[in-house]
Amino acid sequence: MGVCAHCSLCSVSLYKIELISAVGCFCVCIGETSAVVADDVALSADADPTDEISTSFTEDTASPATPSTDTTSSATNNAPSIQSVNLPVIFPDCWSADQYSYFKKANSWLVCNAGKLGCDVCRRVAALDSHGHNLLLSPEWSACTVTAYGDCTSRMQTSLRKKICKHKNSDVHKAAEALLHSRAANEILFSVARQREQDMEATCKVFRTAYYVAQSDRPYSDHPDLISLQQANGINLGRLLHSNVSCTDIIDHIASQMRQTLINKICANQFHISVLIDESTNLNRLSCLVVYVRATVDIDVGPVTFFLDLVELQATDANAIVAALMQCLVSHGFSEEFLKEFWVGLAVDGASVMLGNKCGVATQLKGKFPALVSWHCFNHRLELAVGDAIKCTTQVNHFKIFMDTLYSLYSQSPKCQRELGECAAALEVHLNRIGRVLSVRWVASSSRTVLAVWKSYPALHEHFVQVAGFLP
Repeated sequence: MGVCAHCSLCSVSLYKIELISAVGCFCVCIGETSAVVADDVALSADADPTDEISTSFTEDTASPATPSTDTTSSATNNAPSIQSVNLPVIFPDCWSADQYSYFKKANSWLVCNAGKLGCDVCRRVAALDSHGHNLLLSPEWSACTVTAYGDCTSRMQTSLRKKICKHKNSDVHKAAEALLHSRAANEILFSVARQREQDMEATCKVFRTAYYVAQSDRPYSDHPDLISLQQANGINLGRLLHSNVSCTDIIDHIASQMRQTLINKICANQFHISVLIDESTNLNRLSCLVVYVRATVDIDVGPVTFFLDLVELQATDANAIVAALMQCLVSHGFSEEFLKEFWVGLAVDGASVMLGNKCGVATQLKGKFPALVSWHCFNHRLELAVGDAIKCTTQVNHFKIFMDTLYSLYSQSPKCQRELGECAAALEVHLNRIGRVLSVRWVASSSRTVLAVWKSYPALHEHFVQVAGFLP
């Protein structure tokens, strides 16, 4: 039970109030029942025109403004369920409920407010004038103030019918409908564009995370953990590309794009290039050709060397190497015309298949590119020179045996490694890894091993003294 907001309209003494099926408030009085119908939902001109207008129309249960016992019984029989509570519509006095339902079904834009007609389309477009959409709309239809004229019900119905037909076929009303349809289509496009922009922003953040993994030489398994950390900090990274496999694909894509950018800049500025190649093997023990390019990308920086590709070889003879190298260069954007004019250097090792005078790789390439100069790789030449010097100097063998003994002692005994680490911590000495010297590795590797022994000498001496003290 509750107090009716319209009970002031009833002049008869009120005993109690009942709400029946949300149709209206019925004042149950002594000897008389009067129906008080709630007003229709007010139409607000300030509402957002793009929002769906929720008109509380109940076409089948509409009731006139004047109280009537017939209306009361009809509203009670046709009342909607409590789950969908709708207020009745107050349509013009000259219309019946069936007439209003007919016109409403034929003209979906028709609205009623306090017994007057209006146009929902024009009302929504009228609110768009401030945004630059200027149409000469009818103020009566926009403000829902269209009324009937005539001295009888028949003439009043005819006048409303003529007004509805005239407004429906007017150019202004059609233009307003077209404007609303175009705005609805644009809203869909804008929402899709916004969603794509958000997805692109999240993808860019994931790409930056993968780039950090590659730049910092971190394992690809760090990528999911970094994604989880950023999400915990409130950053939107989407739901895709969060695995370590995706990180691998992203890094490969970024590397290919950066490499292609360098190549395009070299070709556009017509910078001279040099190519460094060497044979190697991959994880599958297959012969491959490692290709590097050295060129000037920025004049202020000077020449830079960058990795180009790892090409699998079908054979290890000179013809197969030349064919694989040319296919690699052309596939990355270096045309043969560009190579004939700007390819000036080729660095290889001293193998006969590379520097053979008759049919070596360098000889074949010089026949195609006259400006090309072949060069025996300096690192290979240095390695060969050191090897020849060791063969002529037998005293170096004692040093090599001593270094190999140190390597075997600390690489094969965890106990010795732990004791050496304790000695280094006591002396505050930083330990470097001790490797082999003058082996199949490069000379730089032997140099690092000698420097490691030199810097770790205090810890090595202390460890030898402690071990010698326990000997009998």
